[in-house]
Amino acid sequence: MRTLNKNIVIMGGSFNPPTLAHYMLMSCAIDAVNAECGYFVPVSDAYLRRKMRHSQPPVVLSAEQRIEMLQAMCLEERMKVSEKEIGTIEPRTLLTLKSFKEEFPEHKLYFIMGDDKLELLSHLAEAGAFFEISNVILYSRNSEGIEEKLKRHEKLSAQVDSIVVLPQPEGAAGISSSLVRERMLLGESSRELLVPAVWEIFKELEPDDFPDTINAFKGECDFLNNRYGCSFVYEGIEYNNAEAAFQASKCGDEDARRVVSRLSADKAAVRGSSIIPYCGWEEKKLEIMTSILEEKFGQNPTLMKKLLDTGNRVLINGNNRHETYWGIDLYGWTGENNLGKILMTIRDKEKVK
Repeated sequence: MRTLNKNIVIMGGSFNPPTLAHYMLMSCAIDAVNAECGYFVPVSDAYLRRKMRHSQPPVVLSAEQRIEMLQAMCLEERMKVSEKEIGTIEPRTLLTLKSFKEEFPEHKLYFIMGDDKLELLSHLAEAGAFFEISNVILYSRNSEGIEEKLKRHEKLSAQVDSIVVLPQPEGAAGISSSLVRERMLLGESSRELLVPAVWEIFKELEPDDFPDTINAFKGECDFLNNRYGCSFVYEGIEYNNAEAAFQASKCGDEDARRVVSRLSADKAAVRGSSIIPYCGWEEKKLEIMTSILEEKFGQNPTLMKKLLDTGNRVLINGNNRHETYWGIDLYGWTGENNLGKILMTIRDKEKVK
């Protein structure tokens, strides 16, 4: 029986989904350094959704789905899945490696990277003493060329002894998670791109599981925003934007509401922040917002048509202000998205008329 070294291989990534190439890279790396085991470390949902939000449709497997597929891909006992980054927000390569080092203080760590990530590796080494924590397994299509490049590299030349250069495994080229996603959306099979056990899970997914989204109510979609200028009457008072109508709804008397009704959206928002709502308003605010938006779109056929033209796209009131009741914070990808939900409900009701 071969004696294994106290080495651990670590592969981070989106694994959206995990492919046969991921398996081959891990297997070859474990063999190359005679490691005890290798860990797949999937990134968090928040990070993956930020990365994918400009893709339409954004095919984003949940953390649970990616973990299930990775576990199915661990056909050998020496392969494992770590959830160290699940539930986090920011990329955390250094923190993850430090965590592994604390867990396995007697082991030597090897972090898998591709030769297209040299600048990232250089940044990690400079910013956080990367090579004090881990070594690197660097995959390259031209191993001789990359070794010469490393020797000449301003910041990595001193770390050559900590970098194991391996040739890309035969058959791995051309296999990617993006290709698997593209085929799924086209209704084509990806069986040969995935480990059989992963294919058995992935084949159950369909394009309808990943609808197109609108992630922000701006630009061509600014009409979905409460600050969009349009006239409508709500409870006997004319407003020029939904923001003013919503802020005015906090007032207990009609005269005060009329004052707010004449304000621009920005000024109404500022005024509203200083208004103390009448007793019971907080419990009714979702119902109030729904009524206001029903009037906004119901009294403006052009806007209703534009809302209908969004089809079945998921409407997400994305923002970078940490507003998580009416929208979704696109950095942490958390929030109730109540404004988006109201708009989709109005759209669905109009469709069946």
